[in-house]
Amino acid sequence: MLTRKGPIVLPEKLRFDFSHGKPIDPEHLRKIESIVNGQIKAELCVYSKEVTLGEAKRINGLRAVFGEVYPDPVRVVAVGEKVEDLLANPENEQWLSISAELCGTHISNTREAKAFALLSEEGIAKGIRRITDVTTDCVFKALEMATLLEQEVDEAAKIDGTSLEKVSNLQKVSSLKSRVDSAPIPATKKADIRVQIA
Repeated sequence: MLTRKGPIVLPEKLRFDFSHGKPIDPEHLRKIESIVNGQIKAELCVYSKEVTLGEAKRINGLRAVFGEVYPDPVRVVAVGEKVEDLLANPENEQWLSISAELCGTHISNTREAKAFALLSEEGIAKGIRRITDVTTDCVFKALEMATLLEQEVDEAAKIDGTSLEKVSNLQKVSSLKSRVDSAPIPATKKADIRVQIA
């Protein structure tokens, strides 16, 4: 079970810390991106309502930041389901499959996010992982940058010339590796490019 730690939510960026003992492989990152982008394409309504903290805590699957002190009353946010429905049947197993949390996002429909890209997944402490994601036009910029880097890798792979040209190409590849590592591009694209460069 994952435990949320300290998220930072900005209009186009999310940083999310969670407990997990090992890195998340690129295929799982791809799956996460796919699920989130599916929710965005589904154009789900996002509902919110202030309720007592006691009522909120009864909702099955409610997510909250471990150790954080919440006000009473507290804002409950649910994606795709009305908060009133969650409160009417708080033990419903279905609530485990939706996003319902304390405080939460400030969009009214998932379509407002436009798209989602997971830029990084890294360890920040023993058993604590961090993901950084972007939405809206930042996603399109990140994908565009990834495409440009992929093109550079393809061009570098085509060089088959003199020793001097090969040395020059190795320097370009080294520079390219460094730029890929620091580029704000989707983590899955970064992993794919690293495989090509290796």
